[in-house]
Amino acid sequence: MTTAATATTTRQGGGRRNYIDWLRNLGILFLFPYHTARVFNDGASFYVKGEVNAFSTVLVQLSYWFMPLLFLLAGSASFYALKRRTAGRYVSERVSRLLVPLLFGVLVVVPPQAYYALRFHRDHQGSYADFLWTYFTDFSDWSEYEGGISPAHLWFILFLFLISAALVRPMLALARRGYTPGWLRRPLPALLPVVPLTALSCLPEVGGKNIFVFAAYFMLGFLIVTDDSIMDMIERWRPLFLALAVCGGAGVLMLGGQDGLPATAVRDLACWTALLTMLGYGRRHLNGGSKAVAYCNEAAFPLYVLHQTFLVAVGYHVLRHTDAGITPYLLIMIGSFALSLATYEIVRRWGPTRFALGLGRSPR
Repeated sequence: MTTAATATTTRQGGGRRNYIDWLRNLGILFLFPYHTARVFNDGASFYVKGEVNAFSTVLVQLSYWFMPLLFLLAGSASFYALKRRTAGRYVSERVSRLLVPLLFGVLVVVPPQAYYALRFHRDHQGSYADFLWTYFTDFSDWSEYEGGISPAHLWFILFLFLISAALVRPMLALARRGYTPGWLRRPLPALLPVVPLTALSCLPEVGGKNIFVFAAYFMLGFLIVTDDSIMDMIERWRPLFLALAVCGGAGVLMLGGQDGLPATAVRDLACWTALLTMLGYGRRHLNGGSKAVAYCNEAAFPLYVLHQTFLVAVGYHVLRHTDAGITPYLLIMIGSFALSLATYEIVRRWGPTRFALGLGRSPR
């Protein structure tokens, strides 16, 4: 009896959250093949561009679930965080873990991306010091892929902070009341979020990103983990959600880059069912803990902050020699990952750089 009770507690306590860590860490690792594909996909600008290939184009088209997954998991993590924190402490932690890395990233990490973009797209020959002077003083051109000032990939951190701060009070109220949405315990009603997600997509965007849609995914992530029975349903019906996700993905590919409400609804259905599929299979198969997961839990956020600068720099130099085929793709992806991981291993051992990247001052 004691052994069974202990196993149950592990699964419903700390163990049940391992799949959230696994999914988040795998999502961060997906940054490297995804952003490398942005170098070679069709119909979209990027800091550096190689010869277009079909693999990269399809990969980018089918990655609609990527950023929503990170917001969804952040919402789930917030549920557990607010069980042990006040609203003030929650927000203050978000300041140190999100706003500090955002400021550090905008001032230090992002500018090299714009510098390489300026050299690649406009054949800029000036020094990096000269570039920095114009980068931080000229606000006339916000074209980030041609040298303009921008938060670049760190828009995610800014949005995450704004959403967390805006929703902390309602989340805390729901957590204290023990509220859980009953409709999320059944598979067909669980598809209903597609309707508000599509409606929210009609609201104004900021820099091509819709903060209202991402806030909805964040809140859905919070609601999903308010009761184990919701995740039990998602795990049990994961084959259904997988079938819908596959059909949705096929629909997205058929529609290509079309706009309009019907196309948006198809993408939202494909995205939401893909997220439910990942949660279901993740909870079923990714609940084990390991040293690798513990390592990645701390490394994930710094890797997110650092990765794109190394990817753009490696891409610039690789594309000067070869810009087509699998070789440049692999060189850029593997090279940027190795440099990001090596840099993390250096910065995680020193208090000031740990603080700058939101890790806290003391190594674990």
